[in-house]
Amino acid sequence: MLTPPVPEDVEVWTVPLGAAPGPVPSALGALLDDEERARACRLPDPLRRSRFVTAHAALRTVVGARVGRPPEAVRFTRGPNGKPELAHGNGLFVSLSHSHGIALVALAERPVGVDVERLADASAATRIAERCFPPGEFRSVAAAPAGRGPDGRAAVFARLWTRKEACVKAEGGRLGQGLGLWVRGLGPLTVHGRGAALAGPWRVADLTPAPGYAGAVALSGPGPFRVASRCWQPPAGDGGGEKSTSIRELSPAIT
Repeated sequence: MLTPPVPEDVEVWTVPLGAAPGPVPSALGALLDDEERARACRLPDPLRRSRFVTAHAALRTVVGARVGRPPEAVRFTRGPNGKPELAHGNGLFVSLSHSHGIALVALAERPVGVDVERLADASAATRIAERCFPPGEFRSVAAAPAGRGPDGRAAVFARLWTRKEACVKAEGGRLGQGLGLWVRGLGPLTVHGRGAALAGPWRVADLTPAPGYAGAVALSGPGPFRVASRCWQPPAGDGGGEKSTSIRELSPAIT
């Protein structure tokens, strides 16, 4: 009898980014490298700038703790489409996503992609799905009730969208390449690729990072994994903090 594969762990950190503009915490800004600080300075909106700094400082703090380096000593390179890659990761892969007041950081031992989106209104969800999704997925969005509950149109759309984007990020591709991926179904599921541009497959699980948001995490390959859900909070002194909240085991691959 074949022994089933042992699920590996993927850490997914939820990072609250704040709801009101304010000064960028100096201790967090000091963790960023020159390129990240330049990107932050180019953001004209103070709230977006503060959220950018917080998200990237959280990424550095979490990764630094994992690889045994100070956050400011973590070095990233970027793939052709901007995906961050650790210059000294020793087999560790990372992904970062942020939307309005939430960021997600994912760490895994195979290529990983994570995405978070704030729920849109029902009419916007329908318009975007009609323009971007395969016909069967558009119909599933259009048929959903207009409410904002877990089975509402906005949630159905966001669930499909974040699955697609998580797969694209795991592959290091561009979002436009992944809009045609078929991701409909009960999660967790295995998503198959679309030729050389997005080879796949990917194992995908849905996330519920906060009320009003949807998320997904995808790992390269069909092997099962477990999500270790954690929350990152900077303590009062501006440093980085962490708190583990749960570990959830995913079912075997669904094809």
